[in-house]
Amino acid sequence: MPDWITVDTPWINTTFRIIIILALMLTGLLAARLSGSQVEHRLEGVVESTDRMKRLRTLVQAGVSITQLGIAIMALLMVLNQFDIDIAPVLASAGIAGLALSLGSQTFIKDFFGGVLILVENQFTVGDIIKVGEITGTVERITLRATYLRDIEGRRVSIPNGDIRTVSNLSTEWARAIVNLNVPRNADMEKALAALSAAAQRAKEDESVAPCLMESPEVQGWVDVTDSSILVRVMAKTVPGKQWEVAQALRRYALDALKTVDVEVREQNMISQ
Repeated sequence: MPDWITVDTPWINTTFRIIIILALMLTGLLAARLSGSQVEHRLEGVVESTDRMKRLRTLVQAGVSITQLGIAIMALLMVLNQFDIDIAPVLASAGIAGLALSLGSQTFIKDFFGGVLILVENQFTVGDIIKVGEITGTVERITLRATYLRDIEGRRVSIPNGDIRTVSNLSTEWARAIVNLNVPRNADMEKALAALSAAAQRAKEDESVAPCLMESPEVQGWVDVTDSSILVRVMAKTVPGKQWEVAQALRRYALDALKTVDVEVREQNMISQ
């Protein structure tokens, strides 16, 4: 410390030093916060995408928090030093404690960097429908530690970011609705395919379905043949998140159309991707 803050009374001298340390700490905390706000302000003038701006803001805030934590720790160590507490043993103890907690820290660090990668790489954002493992739901919140989903049953699911290895985003750019139908092998396939083409056209003209379509539904035709049945497929490219509605409409129109030409449907399923 400079000589000008040194006085004859020891406790006053210590108090002065602590005040200076705290003042420097507060200045550093404020500077970190203002710097973060300035960075956010500049990014707002450059980044046009709202979603990307949200991700960048999260990263900036995380950086500010880490910087402020470092400043607070340094200030604490300096204050301890003013009370003639040897910092070296404290640091050594911290090292031992850190080693003891290393396994827990690894999990935290894995989740933290997983969250950073999700935000930076734009893997998904709030409002997207994603599938992680066996869990499918709408993203409600993304933090640097975990991602929160709301599944179809209304349950809120928390998934640590470090555990997200493979994720399917069902809301990016476009999706596809697929309806598979198994018809008897001895069915009149010419009539069946014609009926399915008519069903696809009806779905396209449906006022509730048309806004969900990006391309006209198409009949892919024969997909697979077994000893007793033929698998035929109808599919459509859709707006993200609307594939289930379109698949339901396609199935309804397809079943009605096949029924009119006396073609039995033995098995059916819908695939949305």
